Amino acid sequence: MKKYFVFILLLTTAFFTACTPETVIDETELPAKEAKRILILSEGFYGDNSASLAHYDFDKQVLTKDYFTSVNQRGLGDTANDAIRYGAKIYVVVNSSSTVEVIAANTGKSLKQIPMKTATNQAKQPRYAAAYGGKVYVTSHDDTVTRIDTTTLSIDGSVQVGADPEGICIANNNIYVANSGGMNFPNYDKTVSVIDLKSFTETKKIEVGLNPKRVYADKEGDVYVYSVGNYTTVPATFQKITPKGEVAAFDEVKNIMDFTLSGDRAFIYYKDYATSETVVSVFDCLNDKLLTGKLIADKSIAIPYSITVDPFNGDIYLTDAVEYVKILGNVYCYDKTGKRKFTLENPGYLPNRVLFLN
Repeated sequence: MKKYFVFILLLTTAFFTACTPETVIDETELPAKEAKRILILSEGFYGDNSASLAHYDFDKQVLTKDYFTSVNQRGLGDTANDAIRYGAKIYVVVNSSSTVEVIAANTGKSLKQIPMKTATNQAKQPRYAAAYGGKVYVTSHDDTVTRIDTTTLSIDGSVQVGADPEGICIANNNIYVANSGGMNFPNYDKTVSVIDLKSFTETKKIEVGLNPKRVYADKEGDVYVYSVGNYTTVPATFQKITPKGEVAAFDEVKNIMDFTLSGDRAFIYYKDYATSETVVSVFDCLNDKLLTGKLIADKSIAIPYSITVDPFNGDIYLTDAVEYVKILGNVYCYDKTGKRKFTLENPGYLPNRVLFLN
């Protein structure tokens, strides 16, 4: 009788174990960890094959400027626009070379160079990337979003969006894509495409400001949009798309060159040419209000080129293009109070992205 009872118990346990769904937590939703190292992506100059990836070790305080080249004995290619870390891999979007370079995060070794080509073997000109659910999504100037499987490192889907898509983010089981129309001057686009994650089809377009470039989502699922305007008569705008698709504008944000989002705060930067200051202000996404006019006001930055915030400790990284000629740029780090912590000099030409590694 005892043997029979044990058999029934094991059978019942196996049944419920088999029927209990596995809980899968996407790594993009895991808490941030303290960074031990950073990677600095530098865009390089168009047609010059001067894109690069530098490495900085916090403990050793050593900057390795040609990190990717030293590990792989070759360069990244021509014009690297974006890079993201997802799991144990780094995905670098190289626009003019029309590739996505996949790199092992712990060693810097190239795992695969994925060609980004159309069905007729034309360059897609990839721009920016986002990741979720074991996939990496890449916008390209052939008016598409390409889906890459992170296990096979192969392209497994593509969807048509608006003209010349730029920034991309994921929220509310959707992909949001900023359709700039930037190559169609003066007829810019002014929409954000919404793509259903499950079906990988565009479900709608939402009208925003002229020439949208950057999109980021906060923890509540609101998507914040920076639109460039037309550089003359139509100014830049900062807006929000709610999960229901409603659009709100924030007129108090009068100056913006770009932004990033960390937690529930947007960090907005611009160049104040009257004072020669590069200014960083903070926008509270929970209450939709500008918190600080000038968290950072630094005259030493000639041409602010990008902003990144360490999600663990709140450090703010601003990159400086210095000049749009063949002069190496710089990276400046500030603590969350706006105080300068350190400078990394000359990591590459046009530094445009900082990645945090554990």
